[in-house]
Amino acid sequence: MLIMALTAIITTGMIASMNLALQRSGNIWNAQQNWWYGIGIENWLGAQLRKEAEATEIDSLDEYWAQPVDYLPIDGGSITGRIVDLQGRFNLNNLVLGDSEAEIAYFTRLISTVADTDPVTAQSIAQATKDWIDGDKEPTRPYGAEDNYYLGQMPAYRTGNTLMVSPSEIEAVRGMTPAIYRALLPNISALPEATAINVNTAPAAVLQALSQNMPASAGEQLAEQRQDSPWEDASEFLQAGPMAGQGEALKGISLDVKTRYFLVAGRITVVDSQTQFYTVLERADNGSVHVVRHATDAY
Repeated sequence: MLIMALTAIITTGMIASMNLALQRSGNIWNAQQNWWYGIGIENWLGAQLRKEAEATEIDSLDEYWAQPVDYLPIDGGSITGRIVDLQGRFNLNNLVLGDSEAEIAYFTRLISTVADTDPVTAQSIAQATKDWIDGDKEPTRPYGAEDNYYLGQMPAYRTGNTLMVSPSEIEAVRGMTPAIYRALLPNISALPEATAINVNTAPAAVLQALSQNMPASAGEQLAEQRQDSPWEDASEFLQAGPMAGQGEALKGISLDVKTRYFLVAGRITVVDSQTQFYTVLERADNGSVHVVRHATDAY
């Protein structure tokens, strides 16, 4: 009886181990399969960007690349995805790569616009973000924060002291809260060079924050106006409705109607396996597209 019981226990354990191994093998296979599906849709969407570059001199939300893929059937599952214009968002690295004073003021206004914070909190976050990126140890006055502040936290840590790779890095900046981060995320990017705002694709909040003199709801008005007729160049935008007379207030902020950096964001579902993927694409002046970075957790 004892031998039979031991045999049963050992057999049960072997079956459980084998089932676990098979499950792990299946998960690995599904993950690899999903990865290749992600590469496929990334290449396909990159091809759309190349075609658009050949067809038009501007980038706007009425173009084919800007239409989301809501459901694309594949063997055993589906793919959803979309392309996001990252130059429609505020580039956090512009705080160092661009006109720092103008960009800090712009980012301060954006924080206040989307997160409904008081001016001091917004300016504190903007200046601390600049300090997180720059390579020196001098806090930006009056509200910046360098290593001395972060080393006093539990646990202690240091500033990045280099360009941000992902906007999620801002979560570690002094003053950032989950609520402010969630409000900011659809409006910010982290790109490897100084970039201009594409006024044809920027969210209403990004447009609203361009100038401290903007009338209330000007961003919404501009976003609605471009639906019928996207702007052909930045000078045309500066003559549009609420932008009239704002030229001096925008000094130090670069505007454009063309984009170089895009984000491919998607989800692949195969059987019981689901994979999120994020790819930053750069489209060169000649229309060629290449990958800047991949991620599977968050952009």
